[in-house]
Amino acid sequence: MEQMTQTQQYTVDIDTGGTFTDGFFSYGDRFEVVKVDTTPHDLTVCFNNCIAEGARRFGFKDVSVFLKETKTIRLSTTVGTNSLIQRTGPKLGLIVSKGYASSLYQDGDNPVLNYLVDPEMVVAIEEEVSEQGEVIKPINEEEVKNATKKLLELGTRVIVVSLKNAHSNNENEKQVRKVIQEDYPKHYLGTKPIQLASEISSRANNAIRTNAAVVNAYLHRDMVKYLYKADDGIRLKGYTKPLLIAHANGGVARVAKTKAIDTYNSGPAAGLMGSKYIGSMYGLDNIMTVDVGGTSTDVGLISNGELTFDTESSIADIPVHTPLIHVLSVGGGGGSIAKVTADGKIQLGPESAGAVPGPACFDLGGTKPTVTDACVVLGLVDPDYYLGGTKKISKEKAVNAIQKWVAQPLNISIEEAAMKIIDILEQIGADTLKQLATERGKNILTFELFSFGGGGGLFSGGMAKKSGIRKVYTFPFSSVFSAFGLSTADIAHNYQERLDYAYTKDEANLGQMKERATELINKMKKLSYRDMRGEGFTPDSIQFDLSVEVASVNGNRREIITLPNQFLSDSSDKELQQILNSVAEQLQSDEINIEFIRLNSNVTVSRYKLPTLEITNQQLEPKSKRDIYWKDHFITTNIYNLETLQPGHKIVGPAVLESSNTSIVVPLDSTFRIDEHLNGIMEV
Repeated sequence: MEQMTQTQQYTVDIDTGGTFTDGFFSYGDRFEVVKVDTTPHDLTVCFNNCIAEGARRFGFKDVSVFLKETKTIRLSTTVGTNSLIQRTGPKLGLIVSKGYASSLYQDGDNPVLNYLVDPEMVVAIEEEVSEQGEVIKPINEEEVKNATKKLLELGTRVIVVSLKNAHSNNENEKQVRKVIQEDYPKHYLGTKPIQLASEISSRANNAIRTNAAVVNAYLHRDMVKYLYKADDGIRLKGYTKPLLIAHANGGVARVAKTKAIDTYNSGPAAGLMGSKYIGSMYGLDNIMTVDVGGTSTDVGLISNGELTFDTESSIADIPVHTPLIHVLSVGGGGGSIAKVTADGKIQLGPESAGAVPGPACFDLGGTKPTVTDACVVLGLVDPDYYLGGTKKISKEKAVNAIQKWVAQPLNISIEEAAMKIIDILEQIGADTLKQLATERGKNILTFELFSFGGGGGLFSGGMAKKSGIRKVYTFPFSSVFSAFGLSTADIAHNYQERLDYAYTKDEANLGQMKERATELINKMKKLSYRDMRGEGFTPDSIQFDLSVEVASVNGNRREIITLPNQFLSDSSDKELQQILNSVAEQLQSDEINIEFIRLNSNVTVSRYKLPTLEITNQQLEPKSKRDIYWKDHFITTNIYNLETLQPGHKIVGPAVLESSNTSIVVPLDSTFRIDEHLNGIMEV
């Protein structure tokens, strides 16, 4: 096996999650799905374990030989998320403008103070820049030196500089950095980085810009340590190309071109990227996605073939307004604990049993009933074939937990109690799907549902029925779909410049705006050529996408609008007016402000292409039958081996399809078929 042609090489895509690290490995039209335990103490261990297992699946005994024959390695990671949840980030020092040390430019309570920055670690200096960008008062070098000395003596590990109105002119911020670096050269300052808020965010809101810079600095240390160690490790083993890191706004880039804040929530974002790729293959423009994990359900939306972005994003409830692919996360997953409230209702979560002790059926000490326990009680999950039989679970423990904590308090049967738990989880997913569609002004009945995640197949049919969606797609790599989504990602660099152009519907002359926008686009293209050269690509291999962020006159509503690349040079003012008038109507505002212009430059790298196979007319026999509780009684139900299904196979519900890493429930009155790409299509 350790021989290959020159035309094909291996690709590796790895998504590091909280419980499992997922791998999607491909070579031509063959793929392998890998799941290994995540190692929180050192995430490079599970990263390397995943690569080693993927290499073994393809017949390689020596990982170094495999890596030398690998074309692309892409990685998405939760390391930033974990730093925030576990509060493991470094001690930060923050330099702000005088008068704002206690507020950080925000009215009311500021979530940054105490949570990420101790108030004693904030130092204010005299300086002033007008909103128009005029330096009214330059910095005082002695004051900066004293502020730095104080922060270093208090033990700061990262210095963040966020001065008022630096979005208009960051000269004072740059001068602060210069003074610090000259006064405390590297041999004294050591590895303590200095980060300027204006280089992390160009938002006009001083508080938002400060938040983004502080969050980035807080995530920076753990991310750098992990990603550079992972990069160095595979290089030492023979991999000659840069490790590519997933960004939450789409695309991947090498470690050196990755800001910590770029990686936040990049795993769920990769799932949306994979959905867009498969959706385009099917010609689907409107897709909703549901990813059911152990503790949460992530829901996303693709409209008119485009990803939707959250322009007012928050990270750990801290507003940062960094454009991220929009993913709505709600409590409710396989490990969510069910309990009866004082008023006699079942509540699901927010507590989760986690992996250890886990659900009661794991028999590792957990005694509280979970969604997974309910699946075991109903017969949806076979205790002898959980994770392909590699993990034995106890039906008795599941029954006891649901009897004690749910059925007995409500004076109902164990099966009724379990069914109510499943219904609640499905309703949470359905309500979230409907909420997201409503938020985006879409009719949910025009969407189809992509299901993935370890628990997606168990519950997506019920979620679809309850939400009004009629068709659900599943995939042979559903359990590692975010890793698959990474395999569709291009190398991308995103650039943003402030345009700040006020437009009203009766505007006649757009020449000035077009001239300014063209100047900014050319500036961003030059940066792209430089950065892509660093990735090893020539200018003629780069594709550009153009967008603007537009806000209503009061700033309450905003949208990111994709524009034709030639709209400035080739379109008439009238055509441009039509686009902007349409946006104004969408935002319900006669006047709009074109705040930012963005250029996304990307280069397509290796992607796995789904196979197209012949449809078979072979008869399909179930591998077994078992009694499963549906609605209000047990039905002897067909059980199928998901991994042996072939294109053309059709199944009528109720049924359960089982594989070594996931199960798919086909509800009553539903049908399921395997299409020519080996994907499952369920009509509910």
